[in-house]
Amino acid sequence: MDLTQRQERILSELKLHGSLSATDFADRMGISAMTVRRDLGELAERGMLRRVHGGAVPVDEPQRPERADVTASGHRPPPRSSAGPVPVANEPLFTFGFVVPDPGYYFPAIVDGAVERVQSLGGRLVLGISDYDAGRERFQVQRLIDRGVDGLLVTSATNEEFETFGMLIDSPVPVVVVERSLDDAIHAGALDLVRTDHAAGAVVAIRLFAELGHTHVGMVTFATPTMPHLRTGFDRAVRGLGLACGAEAVAQIDHRRGIREQSTAYLERAVAAGVTAVFVHSDRYAVEFVEAALAMGLSIPGDLSVVAYDDEVAALAAVPLTAVSPPKRDVGWAAVGMLFDRVSTTPERALTSRHLTLRPNLVSRRSTASPRS
Repeated sequence: MDLTQRQERILSELKLHGSLSATDFADRMGISAMTVRRDLGELAERGMLRRVHGGAVPVDEPQRPERADVTASGHRPPPRSSAGPVPVANEPLFTFGFVVPDPGYYFPAIVDGAVERVQSLGGRLVLGISDYDAGRERFQVQRLIDRGVDGLLVTSATNEEFETFGMLIDSPVPVVVVERSLDDAIHAGALDLVRTDHAAGAVVAIRLFAELGHTHVGMVTFATPTMPHLRTGFDRAVRGLGLACGAEAVAQIDHRRGIREQSTAYLERAVAAGVTAVFVHSDRYAVEFVEAALAMGLSIPGDLSVVAYDDEVAALAAVPLTAVSPPKRDVGWAAVGMLFDRVSTTPERALTSRHLTLRPNLVSRRSTASPRS
C-alpha cells in the first residue's frame, strides 16, 4: 500500500467500525505501528479523525468511545482482527455482493466502477449473474446473503420484478438498486437507488437533431427495461421542440423475428414520410440498422442522421455512430458509495432512502449532420 491507499483504508475502517486500533491495523497490514501512528497524526492535523489512546475515532461523532479497542454496535460489518497465529495482510474490510443480468453487455463498465470504488474503500466485490431470469435473480440474492455479504447491489431483470423488490426490502443487509426504476414498485421506494436518467438521454439526442435543423424525427428500439424511459424522453423532446413525428416514425423491433427485414420495412415507411433523423436503441441493434439503411442505398448522414443509445459498440458501426453514453462507471462508483454510507451508519443516525439519477453524455461521431435541402 502506498501512503494514499493506506490513509484511505484508515478512514474507511473508521467509518465502518467507529474506531481503529493502531497496533491491530499495523499487524493486519504488515507495517510498523510507527507508520500507522504517523498516518494518524497527519490525518488528525487535516481534521479527518481524532486521536485517542491506542488509535483513532471519527471527528464527527464525539459520542463514540474514547478508547480505540471499543467498537460501536449496529448493522456494521464486524471489525477484522489480527488475532490468530498468522495475521491476514490486507484482509477486506467488508464484502459487497452485486447481482447483474448480463456480464457481457452494458454492465461490465458499471461493475468496473463498482470494483474500483470498493477496492478504494478497502473491500471486496462478489458477483452474481441472473441472465435476466427472475427466479435465478432471487437465488443469487439469497446466495449472497447466505454467504454473509455486508451489503447488496442489485440490477433486477426488469423494472417490474416486484417479488425481487419485496425480497430486497426484507433483506437483513443494506441494499442499493442499480440502473433500474422503482416508480412502479409500490413499497420499493424505501430502497436506495442509483440509475441513469435515460429519459434525459433521449432528450439529448432529439435536441441534437433539432439543432442540426431536422424537423421530422423517428425512433426505433428493442424491448428492454430502458426503452420506456427513452420513449418518455423522446415524446417530451418532440413536443417541447415542436418536431414532427407520425405513427410511422416510431417502431419496436422484435428480436425473435428477422431484424433486417423489420428494419428495412421501418426505413421504407419512415423515409417515405419525410423522416431525416432516427434515434436507435440499443446501439448493438443500431449497427444492424445502419447496415440495413446502407443496403437500401441510403447515405448516412446525407439522407439519414442516426444517434444510437448505450455507446457500447456504436463506434464500430459501418458509419461510426454518434451516441448517447450513459455514465456507466459513475453509476457503479456512486452505488458503492451509497451502499458504504448505509453499511457504516449506526441505527441512531439512520438515513432516509435516497434516489440518485445521473445524466448521460453525447459522443459525436460521423452519423449526424444537417439534412439536405
